[in-house]
Amino acid sequence: MSEAVHAFFSQWDIYRLCIEHNTLFHREVGNILHRELQEQTGPFTLLDLACGDAELTAAALRGTKVAAYTGVDFSAPAIALAAEKTATLACPRRFQEQDFTHFLRDNKEKFDLIYLGLSLHHLETATKREMMQHLRCAMADGGSFYLFEPILHAGESREGYTERWSAAMNGPYDPFPPAARDALREHVRQSERPESAEEYLALAHAAGFPRGDILFTDPGNFYSLFRFKARAA
Repeated sequence: MSEAVHAFFSQWDIYRLCIEHNTLFHREVGNILHRELQEQTGPFTLLDLACGDAELTAAALRGTKVAAYTGVDFSAPAIALAAEKTATLACPRRFQEQDFTHFLRDNKEKFDLIYLGLSLHHLETATKREMMQHLRCAMADGGSFYLFEPILHAGESREGYTERWSAAMNGPYDPFPPAARDALREHVRQSERPESAEEYLALAHAAGFPRGDILFTDPGNFYSLFRFKARAA
C-alpha cells in the first residue's frame, strides 16, 4: 500500500470522525455482520484485515461462537486500540502489526471467516486480483469472505467517482473541521482506486469464489458490502 495511504490512516482522529458521524456506513455494515456471524452454527475463526481499532468487528462478534480472532493492521496505535476493543471476547486473540497485503502474501493459515473493509480499493487492479487469490487461499472450505468497498457506477471513471464523492460531502461532512474535510477530499483524489461491483464480483470469481452476493449498498450508491462464499469440500 502506498505511503500516502499509510500517512492518511495514521491520522486516526480523521477516520474516527468518519466512524462517529457514520459517513462511511459502519453502523449498517456492523449490524449486517453481526447478524451474519450470529447465524454461524458452530465455532469459527475470524481474520480481521486492516482491522483499525476493531470497533466494528468487536461489536459484530459479541454473542457469537467465535473461537479465535486475528487482527491485522499496519498501525501500532490502531492495533493497541483493537486489543482493548476485543478484550471482552471469550476466545484467543492475536494481533499482527503489518500491511494486510504483506500478511496475505506470507500467510499459510486457513480461516473460516474473513473481513476486509475500505482498504482493497487503494490497490491497483492487478494487485487487487492478486489479493483475491491470496484471500481464497486463506479461506477454509465452506467459509465466507466479507468485503466492504467504494464502488464505481457502470461506466464511471475514477475521476468521475471522485467528483461525485466530493459533491456529496455537503451535509454529511459539515460537522468536520475544514482541515479534515480537505484531507479526506485529497485522500480520495490521490489514493482511492475503486472498481465497479461487477468487477469485484468478477475478480472474486476468477480467484475461486464460486458465489458472490451484495448484502448492502448505501443510499447514495457509494459503498457496497459483498459476501463471497468458498465452496465446501
